[in-house]
Amino acid sequence: MIPTRRALWLWGASSLLFVGGFLEPALVALGVGIDLVVLGLVHLDSRAARQARLRARRELPDVLHQCEPAPYTLRVENADGRPWTFRVRDALAPELGAVGVFDLVLPAHSRAGPTRTVTPLRRGPVALAPAVARVVGPRGLGAATVELAPAEEVRVWPQARFTGEEGLFLRRLLDMRSGAHLQARLGVSTELHALREYHWGDDLRRVHWKQTARLRRPIVAETTWEQHQSLVILLDAGRPMAALTGEVPKLDRALAVVLALLRVAARARDTVHLVLFSREIRAVVRVNRNLPSYAGVYERLHAEVADTDEPDYGGAVAWAARNVPRRSLVLLCTSVGEALAADRLGTALRSLGNRHRPVLVNLEDPGLVQLARSVPDDVVGAYAKLAAMGVEARNEALGAELRAAGIDVVSTPAEGLLTGVLQAWLDQKAGVRRAG
Repeated sequence: MIPTRRALWLWGASSLLFVGGFLEPALVALGVGIDLVVLGLVHLDSRAARQARLRARRELPDVLHQCEPAPYTLRVENADGRPWTFRVRDALAPELGAVGVFDLVLPAHSRAGPTRTVTPLRRGPVALAPAVARVVGPRGLGAATVELAPAEEVRVWPQARFTGEEGLFLRRLLDMRSGAHLQARLGVSTELHALREYHWGDDLRRVHWKQTARLRRPIVAETTWEQHQSLVILLDAGRPMAALTGEVPKLDRALAVVLALLRVAARARDTVHLVLFSREIRAVVRVNRNLPSYAGVYERLHAEVADTDEPDYGGAVAWAARNVPRRSLVLLCTSVGEALAADRLGTALRSLGNRHRPVLVNLEDPGLVQLARSVPDDVVGAYAKLAAMGVEARNEALGAELRAAGIDVVSTPAEGLLTGVLQAWLDQKAGVRRAG
């Protein structure tokens, strides 16, 4: 039983009768009577509100994607023959954003509900809290809390859509793979397919300089894809990938990018192995070129989170050497933040170079970069800056050592990770070494 503001005002007004009771004792009895009547009406209103036939249905996509806005509607239906006034509190879950609170007046046998946008910040299964409403009784004196929608669970998959230049780059690669029976597939290779005018975003290395000079406008060369290759993606899910980059863990950023690469490579008729590892191999997903949908891949990996174990780079590389006999492009994605980890990583990648074509993808730590470029205020800050500069110097030395051994290195912040990974894959298909 919840009294409304109207009931409280009535009780406040009746309290004046008690003040007047000092002059006229009969006013006290009148005030008590009014209070009891209001109390009874509050009880009746609250009981009627509890019996209101209100129910709600959540209109939300079956699957949400991390960092991608999605429309959400809580559709409330009044099945009674009278109108109801109520306030809805829809808490959803912290992973989906702020609590939704709104007022509704529903006529008899009607339904309504506002639509808002939710943006998931975390992957995995998300438990939605029950949606409740505070329903006001017919007289406006009492209210009751009624559950509109029960608790339920939704799945949040890794990010699948990208915006800006990264999204444009990804869409162009995916569009170039459309068409089930194309004989000449456009892409990056050494076999010339056609010449065309330059479009914004084209790789400058594809400019055909002789035709450009002759026609006096930019001309690029279209080449054919190298198909039926093998790609192995070793994704670190250990302690280095548990830190946040912005509001999202590093592993979430990297997983979204490698899944985008997986889609592009599969469209290019490549065979892909995606291996998630930390102290041991945690998950292995194999995608062949005949896979009709990637939903199973997203479903398999959407709940995987980074743990606190140190990654075993040697074990991951040994898995690739043991289980993938065909010479393959091997991308090892991690975030190097310690000198000892850099040494272990370098040793593992060099051992892989005899059989496969390894590429290191290093997701830079924005906090480490900021600390290395900061101006310290005290001795502790100076030591921290020195340590960050030491890690950066070791990472640069690792990159130089790997490049000297014929291993490409992509080191980039989260904002450029997708472009860097896709370009590294294109370069390897074209047989192009990345500049040091």
